[in-house]
Amino acid sequence: MLVRVIPVGKPPAAIIEAVIKELPEYSGVRARILPALPVPKETFNQWRKQYNAEQMMSILCKTQAAKFIDKDVPTLFITDEDIYYDGLNFVFGLEDPVLSASMISLARLRPEFYDQRPNNFVVTERTVKETIHEIGHQLGMDHCRHPFCVMAFSPSVGDVDSKKKEFCSSCKIKASMKGINIE
Repeated sequence: MLVRVIPVGKPPAAIIEAVIKELPEYSGVRARILPALPVPKETFNQWRKQYNAEQMMSILCKTQAAKFIDKDVPTLFITDEDIYYDGLNFVFGLEDPVLSASMISLARLRPEFYDQRPNNFVVTERTVKETIHEIGHQLGMDHCRHPFCVMAFSPSVGDVDSKKKEFCSSCKIKASMKGINIE
């Protein structure tokens, strides 16, 4: 499977490149980085001091740079902005099967968000896990009840840290039953 990766705003290129490098090993997915798009400022919620992820993805998918005829090649947007989804205080990522797109936010994956020292290794590890998780959704997989599976729901950064980058054996079996080979 191929995924198009589009930076939104100015997320660090080194983190995006590190994520792209690890994807094939854990998910069998290859990725191609496309030119960055600006953050749609109209999706910013002044009261929350966050961007509405659903609106952001909808607008980004309509831009000339992100319009693709082939919906079989999903798009992954990566941003440094803090995002939320209706009913939730924040999200690390979001997937929309209709748009064939997903979005990852680095904001709350960064240790400094929690008043810790910056650590590119930690943010890269977390971003890889959340990227594989969103790609799993694009492959039609649901959240997993196994806390160490990459498809486990992560309501906190501690949950992201606890899970592995791999799909559990149950998820691998479910994927194979859908004709998807995850190594």
